[in-house]
Amino acid sequence: MIVTESDYKQIPDSFPSSAPADPRALEHLYTLYTESTEKLRLAFERLEKRFREIDPCNIYNSINEALITLDQDEKILTFNRAAVRIFSLEEQDAIGKPFRECLPVCAKAFREYLEAGSPEDRYEISFRSAQGGPVVLRGRFSDLMDRNGETIGTTCLLHDLTVERLLEEKARRSDRLAALGELAAGVAHEMRNPLTTVRGYLQILPQFKDDEDFIQEFSDNLIREIDRLTRLTDDLLNMAKPIAPERKPEQLSALVVEVADFLNDKIRAAHIEIAIEDDNANTPVLIDADRMKQVFINLFVNAIEALQQTGGRSGRICVRFSQCNEILSEDQTPQTYAVAEISDNGPGIPPPILERLFDPFFTTKETGTGLGLSLSNRIVEEHGGFLRVSSVQGEGAAFWVMLPLAETPGDQAAGRENF
Repeated sequence: MIVTESDYKQIPDSFPSSAPADPRALEHLYTLYTESTEKLRLAFERLEKRFREIDPCNIYNSINEALITLDQDEKILTFNRAAVRIFSLEEQDAIGKPFRECLPVCAKAFREYLEAGSPEDRYEISFRSAQGGPVVLRGRFSDLMDRNGETIGTTCLLHDLTVERLLEEKARRSDRLAALGELAAGVAHEMRNPLTTVRGYLQILPQFKDDEDFIQEFSDNLIREIDRLTRLTDDLLNMAKPIAPERKPEQLSALVVEVADFLNDKIRAAHIEIAIEDDNANTPVLIDADRMKQVFINLFVNAIEALQQTGGRSGRICVRFSQCNEILSEDQTPQTYAVAEISDNGPGIPPPILERLFDPFFTTKETGTGLGLSLSNRIVEEHGGFLRVSSVQGEGAAFWVMLPLAETPGDQAAGRENF
């Protein structure tokens, strides 16, 4: 209720001093005053709590999407925590900076929005994180309005698709390998028995022919080709049947260095420089060492062959070790992985080939079965890991072998103490 000046005029200047004070009336008024005060206090606490809940600063820092706002000069006004995580850039280092200079990976998408975009358009932004891993974002831009509906800048909302794309890629590979594995199992089963029979007959055939030299030469050549087909059959069976690795504690970096030393003559003959960084991250893993050596031999040989196509440019292979937290399946919590990255400065892998790189029988080489990377991927997955590839055409390629990090004896002891 609003009290007006006329209401005040109706109140007498003073009350008769002789008016008796009613204790019950005073007590009633005091009770009403106390109750009203308590209600006001509770209402104030509810309003204060509600204000804290709907504080815009809390909201924009709590969302998982990167939310960035710009003024009319395209300078960054706000930079929430998700943006700090995605771009590895602190808020104080971004505020007030030109958007395109501060985040050049978003410049192309922002330019396209300004030229002919609408708030409904989606833009895909891809780049490498500060740790070297691929990052994929889906972005949207819209006008930033004040309370009066006037445009005062731009809003940029970026959703991180990296984990989704990783899971999609993993699912696609699993589906292709499952279908091709069934086919390979059937073909291998049908081929192996007749080949074994033919080989047995050819071994005794020279004993019953007159021209022994010719028959022997013919037999040797034929047997050699049959053995080659048998090896292919074995590879196909390895693709089709589950691999049960005999795992033992190993230092991933030590195993990679051992493989590099084994291939050192081949690397030097190709005039390639190799640089292996120290394993400061400490990468203990539970693996079948012999199986994992096959993976790294294949990756090193592929890098060497790629660098031999550079036309005289100085070839270089770099090996780095690190750790990362990843989610490789929808029902999995974040897990720590030991990572061995093998990169080269070769010609890179064209996108059409990159998409089919892990398909069985797919190869761009004149010789080879096209099973090397498929088997490598299978071995890594049987160890609970993942094989990731990234390439920029003309700048080289990089493979990440990601394996679950094993507990060290110190970690196990700490776990027993906590238990």
